[in-house]
Amino acid sequence: MFEVDPGLGGRSHQLEGEVVVSPEGRQKPRIAIRHKLGAAMLVPVAILTLVVVVESAQVTGDAARARRQSELAAATDGPGGLLRSLQDERNWVAVELIGQGGLVLVDVEGYDETRQKTDEAMEGFAALVAGGSDETKEAYRPALAGLDGLAALRAEIDAFDAPRTIDNAEFGNEMFEGYTAMITPFFDAVDTIAASVDDPDLRRGAGLIATSSEQVEVVGNLVRRTLVYSLLTDGGVDTPQEIYELSDLAERLKRNEALLEVHTTGVYRGEWDKELFRVFTWKLVVYVNGAIDTGTVDLEAFLDIVTVPTERSYFGYRQRVGGIVQAQADELEADAATRQRLWLALLGVIVALTAGIVWVTTRSIVRPLTSLARQTADMAHHRLPAALSEVLRTPVGDDLSVPPKEPIQAASHGEIGRLATALNRVQDSAIDLAVGQAVLRRNLADALVNLGRRNQNLLLRQLALITDLERDEADPGALTNLFQLDHLATRMRRNAESLLVLGELPAPQARTQPAAIAHIVQAALGEVEDFPRVQMDLEPGAVQGGISGDLAHLLAELVENALVFSPPQQAVHVRGLRGPTGYRLTIVDAGLGMSAEDLAAANRRLAGTESFTVAPSKYLGHYVSGNLARRHGIAVRLDDSPFHGVTATVDLPEAVLAPDAPPTAGHREAG
Repeated sequence: MFEVDPGLGGRSHQLEGEVVVSPEGRQKPRIAIRHKLGAAMLVPVAILTLVVVVESAQVTGDAARARRQSELAAATDGPGGLLRSLQDERNWVAVELIGQGGLVLVDVEGYDETRQKTDEAMEGFAALVAGGSDETKEAYRPALAGLDGLAALRAEIDAFDAPRTIDNAEFGNEMFEGYTAMITPFFDAVDTIAASVDDPDLRRGAGLIATSSEQVEVVGNLVRRTLVYSLLTDGGVDTPQEIYELSDLAERLKRNEALLEVHTTGVYRGEWDKELFRVFTWKLVVYVNGAIDTGTVDLEAFLDIVTVPTERSYFGYRQRVGGIVQAQADELEADAATRQRLWLALLGVIVALTAGIVWVTTRSIVRPLTSLARQTADMAHHRLPAALSEVLRTPVGDDLSVPPKEPIQAASHGEIGRLATALNRVQDSAIDLAVGQAVLRRNLADALVNLGRRNQNLLLRQLALITDLERDEADPGALTNLFQLDHLATRMRRNAESLLVLGELPAPQARTQPAAIAHIVQAALGEVEDFPRVQMDLEPGAVQGGISGDLAHLLAELVENALVFSPPQQAVHVRGLRGPTGYRLTIVDAGLGMSAEDLAAANRRLAGTESFTVAPSKYLGHYVSGNLARRHGIAVRLDDSPFHGVTATVDLPEAVLAPDAPPTAGHREAG
């Protein structure tokens, strides 16, 4: 007969993270399908993300290099203002010391103004270098260290109180060279930084700045020395040293001009200046060569050549190139930053898009599966067991009613939909099987009831006949045989009644008066073999008359088991104790006992919730006892005895006890 697992209703079901037990007994955590889908998509997503991350890292590196290039380019143009201020201060010193202030044109006049501009330029450039890279700091470190002597140089000039005349030319040259010594290291630093620039346009611009800065210095030195040597010294340009210095400066002027002319290309092409490179430079060289040849120059004509607007000078050229360099550096850095932002945005879009795809894909698969699993769990743990129980527990003789079936719904029409259809078929098959089992059980119960009633009728007639024979028999030997025959017939009647119990036929209400528990135990002993081995120790008590027959039958089954499974020479003890919640009967034997598994199985049978068709026929007594106990709410349980054997406990609830128990003997022995 079909049976429902009694543990189904109490088993918790987990859709995710459930532990699965392998055939080897090891526990394996169940991985959720969303995690499996995520893992399946992880590899391509990880590869794509890695590519984007690598590219983003490369672009980030490009941006960092662009910033470095920008810083280096700015560093080459950085000292321009400071150099111009130092040159202006130097030029004023050179002019003022020889008494030519106001006669020779200089850009800035006066010690206060020139020194203030120089100090401001020094402070600004020092801050620029401090905020720059280590490479910039290292390149300008010697040049900035050289400026420490500026205060001493100024103090020496202030202490010189001689009249300002041409006679101070030697001291003026010494001061001029002092300023020049502080200016020259800046050109070396600019050259060093320019050589570190990697971008071609920025490197070319840095080189133009370095060369034009040096050209400004060369022009200033060449003009000053030409004027001093030709006009302010005796004999003009006539010494080898003077000729060498002017010739060397003129050659440097031409060399720098050639470099500037050649490299003013590309983005700097617009700054190519014919008037500056060729006209101004070559006029200046011609006049210097004339001074070397003749020893003197035409002051007015010479000053007319060297006096040019700032924007048309090498200093103006340098400023314009510096502006282009800064613009190129800013553009390079901006482009790198833009690419960096684009790649980071692309990475964000890819990650978001991937997450969205994973979410949508997972949702489209996991939600139907989750719903299917939830409905399946509900079907397996609640709906199907309830339906099966309703079918299987239909009382014998009642018409079978098939409970309504709630099908599993699936939102998907693909594989998940087909799975839902298959599960619905399983549900239908299970219920159909339960109906078939119920029909089989009803037919079997009908057969048992029919057979039991026939046997019961025959046995009752046989017992009546034996009773008549006993009444008329005077021979003691024959009477003893009749008594044994009567006892066997009584036991056979109990077996017939057991068939009726297994067929779930309600017991007839034959007695209405309370029955003493001691009398019921004696009646039970009358239905078992070897009853003289049973010893009773019972406290007074009584039960309602309606259950007396079933209770005697139940006790007979338990006492017979105790007698069969205990040694022939050992007694079986039946004890009764009245308690606050009912009456307890215990049947204790001294047999071999039972294992824990056998005891658990026997107690399930004695609980009356298991069909007798699922176990061997040798356990029918347990099923009979269980059905009888379930009828009246009696609890029956088997446990190990303290020493050997098994103890059967029968707890009679207060509801089945009689309120006024008739007086009975407290202790007596069977037999």
